[in-house]
Amino acid sequence: MTRRGIHGALSLVASAILVACVGNAAEENLGIERDPVASCSPVGVPLQFQETMAYMAGRYRLVMVSDDENDRSVGLIDLEQMPEAYRDWGASTATLFGRADVGFDAVDAQQMEGLDSRDPEAPGVLVLESEGSSGPSIVLRFGREPNRWSGETMFDAAFTVLDVGLIEGDRFSGSWRSGVHAEWVEGYFCAQRIRS
Repeated sequence: MTRRGIHGALSLVASAILVACVGNAAEENLGIERDPVASCSPVGVPLQFQETMAYMAGRYRLVMVSDDENDRSVGLIDLEQMPEAYRDWGASTATLFGRADVGFDAVDAQQMEGLDSRDPEAPGVLVLESEGSSGPSIVLRFGREPNRWSGETMFDAAFTVLDVGLIEGDRFSGSWRSGVHAEWVEGYFCAQRIRS
């Protein structure tokens, strides 16, 4: 190889390294996590007083991890503001609703029906918030039937819920549980907003 050929090859390699470094720096500056699946970890703190998800409409990438950390499921949740007419749920307030595309069976959770429903009277995902003596509670409940506004909640029916334990900017995390009757599975989750 000639001197000019070696110099050209070295310039090409140097350019490729520079582009890779600039790309990585841009990702870090934008707050884009390299691997949200690998970075998801359990949350051990309770929600802060008067915490809310009411302002958190958008599309989220959801990562669910089984309790033994052997299984993971990655999916999407789309949330929007709940119309005022459907916000009152007795002791709870419905702040957001939407749909989900999540393979719950990957973590042995109940695969709920109607996850794609965007009807505020029976959404695929419902965010319920309440204040109790032990502090605030924010729950994302999945499935069209459990989320039916005019219906009765069946306490022995199948369920899959996320219990939010931490809200940080464009992400929220906590624990999940799913089951039917007295048998259930659980684990932890992380959700990162990918679009407003």
